[in-house]
Amino acid sequence: MTVSAPPSPQARPQAPAGVHPTSLKWAAIVPLAAIIMLGLFIAINALFPDPKQAAVALPKIEKITGLHTNAVPAFTHYVVNGIPPANIVNSVFVPQEAGFTGEINTGGEAASYDRRLGYSSAAAEGALYSYFHTVMTAEGWKIFSISAPTGSQGVELLAQKAGDDGFYWEQGVVIHPTTFAANGAQSTSFSVRLYQAAAE
Repeated sequence: MTVSAPPSPQARPQAPAGVHPTSLKWAAIVPLAAIIMLGLFIAINALFPDPKQAAVALPKIEKITGLHTNAVPAFTHYVVNGIPPANIVNSVFVPQEAGFTGEINTGGEAASYDRRLGYSSAAAEGALYSYFHTVMTAEGWKIFSISAPTGSQGVELLAQKAGDDGFYWEQGVVIHPTTFAANGAQSTSFSVRLYQAAAE
């Protein structure tokens, strides 16, 4: 009688009859393929970002609290011999829906530029405040004071910006309280003042 020697402890165990062993080479391909696909998607996303997502990051000043910005800067027709400079003139805007009521005397010095324009709007005082605060900041004006206007009710925003002419310029916006007519229609008057402050 022949007796088979016992298997060596170092010998590889044999699969049972009828069972085919699985190759580890094929198993390793699955995670490798997943890593390659993930890297491919990341590269595509970096090269071709979603245009809808990119648009969200852009500033939205065209429409704020229901108000649209007038395409023509407020003081475009009040430039005298290149004053105010272009970077100042082209950064002062009013809502497109506002109606011009006329120029208001400022009582300022005749030697320096100082003009004030009056407007009327059907928007509420709060909506106009939000509009001007947002647009002035977006156009590079540094708001340094928000308070009640002198001798009047409402709110006044004062801001400063350096002009290309070597002078600082100040913009003052006064928004009066909203009033209501007998038929319920609302109206809010406001003014925008632009004047030359001091040399830089």
